[in-house]
Amino acid sequence: MFDPMNKQTLKVRKKKRSKEIKAIHVHIQGFTAFFNHTFLRTAIQISIPTPTYSALLGLISACANKTVSPRDTRIGFEFRHASISEELERTNVRLKLDRKKEFLREERIPGKMLRQIHFRPQLDLYLTNLDLIHVFRNPLASPCLGRSQDLCWITKVEQVSLKPVKSGYLGSTMIDSSIINKNIPSLIVRCAEWFDNDVTGRIRKVGRVGFYQAISPGFALQQERVKVSISHLYHPSNLEEPDDVIYLHQWRYN
Repeated sequence: MFDPMNKQTLKVRKKKRSKEIKAIHVHIQGFTAFFNHTFLRTAIQISIPTPTYSALLGLISACANKTVSPRDTRIGFEFRHASISEELERTNVRLKLDRKKEFLREERIPGKMLRQIHFRPQLDLYLTNLDLIHVFRNPLASPCLGRSQDLCWITKVEQVSLKPVKSGYLGSTMIDSSIINKNIPSLIVRCAEWFDNDVTGRIRKVGRVGFYQAISPGFALQQERVKVSISHLYHPSNLEEPDDVIYLHQWRYN
């Protein structure tokens, strides 16, 4: 006997399935990583616990050999490391702004500095633009996790599904502070969300600047996770634990 409820249930199920987002997952590893505080200068150059979204756009742009902007893809990520410690770095050249000509020029100042470095970093990157899968399978430039010497390599590129959820356990990532209604163990960071680099030969223009909460990374083999209930949470199909989630960043342009 025909049951009209079956047809209605089928529609509901299809509607739920349609909320899933197709994305690509990229796993990246390196020897070192350093993520600069945009508005902080100290005797020891302290690293942000995670990459910023502007740094991730720079990494993707390097692989694509063209500028990838916030309008091209949404980004979610998890970051891990084996350890974090200070490293003595020798400096020979620094960049100085020429305000009249609006470009950076080299200035030779020999010296030394202590810099806080992530050692043996790992990055799981989730991107909603499926066209970028070819960028990581055939990168046109070397990706870096921060500085030019922080070279990294791509170990996995695959397509996954992102299922929206209301809560779950989140790894090390960076969350827009405006969507968090409860305190979570993290470091509050003020940084630029992206930079406008459209004019060749000119200095970059700063995009939106906001406050973000960076969850510190656990060790590569023992990732500590935080229980959160916020918007823009998704469970990737490549994660074994059903309660493990990522935060998929929603860009803001004001």
